[in-house]
Amino acid sequence: MNFRITIIFVLVAALSVKLHAQNSVNVGISKIEFTDESRLAWNGKGPRPITSHIFYPTKAENVEPVMLGEPDEPLFNAGNAVWGAKPVNKIALPLVIMSHGTGGSALQMLWLAEHLVKHGYLVIGVNHHGNTAIEPKKYAEAYKLWWERTLDLSVVLNELSQHRLWSGYIDNDKIGVVGFSLGGYTAISAIGGITDKTLFAKFCQSPKRDFTCDAQLEFSSIDKEFKKVKDTARVKESMLRQGDSFKISAIKAAFVLAPAVAQSITEKSLQNIIIPVRVVVGSNDKVAPALSNAKRVSSLIKAAKYSEIDKVGHYTFLSNCTSLGKKYLSELCLDHKDIVREDVHQRIGKDAVEFFDSVFF
Repeated sequence: MNFRITIIFVLVAALSVKLHAQNSVNVGISKIEFTDESRLAWNGKGPRPITSHIFYPTKAENVEPVMLGEPDEPLFNAGNAVWGAKPVNKIALPLVIMSHGTGGSALQMLWLAEHLVKHGYLVIGVNHHGNTAIEPKKYAEAYKLWWERTLDLSVVLNELSQHRLWSGYIDNDKIGVVGFSLGGYTAISAIGGITDKTLFAKFCQSPKRDFTCDAQLEFSSIDKEFKKVKDTARVKESMLRQGDSFKISAIKAAFVLAPAVAQSITEKSLQNIIIPVRVVVGSNDKVAPALSNAKRVSSLIKAAKYSEIDKVGHYTFLSNCTSLGKKYLSELCLDHKDIVREDVHQRIGKDAVEFFDSVFF
């Protein structure tokens, strides 16, 4: 077989995988418990837990809505999937590792994972210990020491690549990252962004400061709680590492939604990022305003492409809300009157698939 015929065969095979994926599969979800033996849990009792959810193609047909909140009082409809379903026949797929926003969860991003899985991707959503809605307790350390989240991604990617079941499903040459809000920061950190909190402190003392400088809705007492632990050995040790590079060299592309705390990332490190990056933000984002976050990132990363969606707010990137969610969580659930959240999700999902396809196929 000559070289040209070989290339054509490979391209046709890749295309057939994509067509097969998008036309005939549903989304399966399984929970995987990872631990990082090199770091303690925030309560100091045992190694750091990193609960993750993997989203994958399945032929199972018993699809049900994934509802978030109390069983009888759900607040969000995250998407449609089959829990614990059998995966499709083993074939190496591009992997996207996903980082949620402050106090969120991987399941909150199911709407995006659903698009990717149905178009031939494997997605692993990382729940960041101490900073996730799937755990009963919040830890101020997990909300303030942002770079710890990037280490979570490294551990999960390493463990998954050796996993007895899932390692055979991963194309190790096609790995991307998705992040929303603080997860957007995490994604940027994972591709080479380096943190300097003195830059962030300087920004927050300036007239240009934005809402990322303040306590967030998800943990309004964060500053008070962090004062109680800021002098502990774990916090001091982590602070010494904040300026390190946590770059994950296996990641070849990043899709970033409404990134937060972007003023903490050094200009030089952003300029040194050379992989393709897509940055998406809403024009009505008051939590992580585009000017001080998404626009700064995309202006400094050479290969970044920026887009702004008119009238979309920060929390439009969360799951669709139920009627109860709209009643009790108005700040998270109420969008501009001209915005249909599900339509925005469809648009972004399509953009994400096209972006990763352009890099990997």
